[in-house]
Amino acid sequence: GEYRARLFHAIRDLTADAYGGWKAVTNVQAGGGLYAQRIVTRRYYDLKGAKRKALKVAGLKEEIAG
Repeated sequence: GEYRARLFHAIRDLTADAYGGWKAVTNVQAGGGLYAQRIVTRRYYDLKGAKRKALKVAGLKEEIAG
């Protein structure tokens, strides 16, 4: 239960609070449309590194997440 609670709190902090709202607006207003941003993100974004960092911020260990 604690693992899930920490995970959902981290998600909320990055998406549903004031920072999340600001980030959403700046992503849309930055150059390129949403489709172009999606293509570039999928091509160049280090998803495994982002997962490691997110779990670290949430205070969770990667091997628990599977």
